[in-house]
Amino acid sequence: MELYIAMKKYILQRIVIAVITVFVVITLTFFLMHKIPGTPFTTGNDNMTPEALAALEANYGLDQPLGKQYVIYLTNILHGNFGTSISYPKQSVTDIIKTAFPVSLDLGLRALVFAVIAGILLGVGAALHHNKGLDRFSSVVAIIGISVPSFVLGTLVQCVFGLWLSTWFKDVFHTSFQLFPISRWESFRYTLLPTFALGMSSIATITRLMRSSMLDVIGQDYVKTAKSKGISNAAVVWKHEVRNALMPVVTVVGRMVGTICTGSFVIESLFAVPGLGKYYVNSVASRDYTLTMGLTIFYAIFVVTSTLIVDIIYCLIDPRVRLSGKGR
Repeated sequence: MELYIAMKKYILQRIVIAVITVFVVITLTFFLMHKIPGTPFTTGNDNMTPEALAALEANYGLDQPLGKQYVIYLTNILHGNFGTSISYPKQSVTDIIKTAFPVSLDLGLRALVFAVIAGILLGVGAALHHNKGLDRFSSVVAIIGISVPSFVLGTLVQCVFGLWLSTWFKDVFHTSFQLFPISRWESFRYTLLPTFALGMSSIATITRLMRSSMLDVIGQDYVKTAKSKGISNAAVVWKHEVRNALMPVVTVVGRMVGTICTGSFVIESLFAVPGLGKYYVNSVASRDYTLTMGLTIFYAIFVVTSTLIVDIIYCLIDPRVRLSGKGR
């Protein structure tokens, strides 16, 4: 009963923290955007008359006092209305999110699945072959994933797999077929390079964590007991070592969902993926208040909600660890 009450209290606390976090993001985003000098209507348009500027500001409610604008904006968000984009006047921010976010989510989920599978396999292999070739290879992969910026890695991937390999393939087989297209988002082939580039940093994190967790588990008494009973090596590895080493990885992967599934602005721009990244970059460049604020707040809500769900699930899976503070 005490554990049940503690779980309810913990979940309620996490929900309150999530709501406060989103509120702070909304507030900071709103006021910081309005602190930027100039207006979105004068950017790149020096010939606009004062009358036309006043009409546009009145149309978007920018002629109202800042406090009143803030209250109106909060009210609209509570109703799911992020406003109308200034750069794309025929589209609301909500419509843009509905159209582009599924593409970013698709890319993020592909990268996450790829990162989880590759990271776990590399981490397990590195632990089982400690200080050997596979272990050193996994260390190189982890260093590359952590230290190389995504825009550099994406460009290298395009050059090596998209251009050089396609040129070699064309010279050898005398065909113009491109194995790995470097832009657009059409068939499965088009998803391979951006998925790889986006997933590399997550692979590095999962590999390092899985390796260290496996090394801790391998030395435990219950593993030695299982081996002494004559259980096959494969069964010991997968049923005792990998299974018990996965819990820290599950926690980290859960927290990755919110960030990686929103895609990457850089990767989407490099590979011409029609996700939210394109709209976000354009909105910042054009000072599109409503679109920049809407996308920022949407990303914040998505990440905070994902983290909240992961925390609740982890608490339900192993409440003693979470509620005792060890899982924090």
